[in-house]
Amino acid sequence: MHIKNYRILVLSLLITAVLLVIKSALHSLGWETLTQGSLHNSVVAGAFFVIGFLLSATIADYKESERIPSEFSSIVENMYEDGRASHTRYPDFDLDAYRKQLIKIARYFRKDVRYKTHNDRHEVHKLNDTFMQMEAAGVPPNFIVKLKQQQAQLARNLFRVNYIQNINLIPSATILAKSIVVITSGLLILTRSEPFYGGLIIMGVITFILVYMLLLIKVISTPFHAAGKTQDDVSLFLVDEVVDYLEKQKT
Repeated sequence: MHIKNYRILVLSLLITAVLLVIKSALHSLGWETLTQGSLHNSVVAGAFFVIGFLLSATIADYKESERIPSEFSSIVENMYEDGRASHTRYPDFDLDAYRKQLIKIARYFRKDVRYKTHNDRHEVHKLNDTFMQMEAAGVPPNFIVKLKQQQAQLARNLFRVNYIQNINLIPSATILAKSIVVITSGLLILTRSEPFYGGLIIMGVITFILVYMLLLIKVISTPFHAAGKTQDDVSLFLVDEVVDYLEKQKT
């Protein structure tokens, strides 16, 4: 597997290694000015609590983002199947144009969530032209109302995923978390520990976990990156499957 799939791990190890080198240098120079006490445990525990709180809040949005592609894909496919059933009874309805518009919506969805663009909403709204054509072809109003409700669900999913992609979750808490990691790392570097190498290992473990969690929060706060950027991206394979399915339904 490519090294970029372990980007967070490698970066965390590098940062931890740099901090351990700095601590070893300060120890050699005798510049460790702090004595270990009970307050150190409180600071470390507080750091893990704040980082854990922020991580749990970020994961909630990430898990919601995992559900959106499947919901979006199922709505698109269901709308097509309803349209095909309608075309059987009302052949004046242009099913092929409707199918092509749904394909365009699915494709623009992929592009929007990956590259933070906002073009798909216009494609979703263009379904109104199809609904007007359905009405002219004699499709019952209650059937068209159902499709409009599904259209609203598509738009809702688009707005939600765009919101998650573009906001910083609790910005003040994120700044606090970064500050705590820096302060805790600095505190551990300046604290004398006996035996030295035992304390060095413990510091390395604590620093690695804190840095890893902080980097993980940064990555999963944007669930959809440009394709291939991280292995933690939410998969869009269901959207691709729906596009393939619709493309095979040519009339």
